[in-house]
Amino acid sequence: MICAVRSFALTNATAKCVLPVINSARQVLCGFREPSLGNRTTFSRQGSTMSAEGGGAEAKLAAIPDVEIDPDGKFKYILIRCHGPGDVSKDIVRGFAWAEYHDHIYGKVKPVLEELQIKSEVLGGGKITHESAEKKIHVYGKSTGFGQADHSITVEKLKKQFPDYSSITFNNEGY
Repeated sequence: MICAVRSFALTNATAKCVLPVINSARQVLCGFREPSLGNRTTFSRQGSTMSAEGGGAEAKLAAIPDVEIDPDGKFKYILIRCHGPGDVSKDIVRGFAWAEYHDHIYGKVKPVLEELQIKSEVLGGGKITHESAEKKIHVYGKSTGFGQADHSITVEKLKKQFPDYSSITFNNEGY
């Protein structure tokens, strides 16, 4: 079972999420416990370590969604490299309109990753224009604080996340 880290909400000191059942693993990623509710599963945070049957560093990183961006608009984004135990790493994209500065995004993402015992670093940032109705995304610009991300990596991640989009492009122009 793959648990998207973003899919749980904090309620007091407990984190819970509801996701479709993907397979029947007894222990799932992110250290979540799995009580069955028909074809859906509820998870309760049990600790800050992640475990999975037969899983390791790859399993920890696989639980983290590659892309989380707002569904529409023009907004700042950052490209983050997540480091699991050993030499395993994964790049993720995060972009939100609520962020006034690029470091506001990292300020929200970093504590979640640290709780999961994942080290991270920002590789750079930029802006995204997302037009979901037109199925278009354009990546451009840079972050004043983090510098310019490698937009080609970002675009590859976005193409995997949005395979039905007609246009996902980038340029290194703009601010």
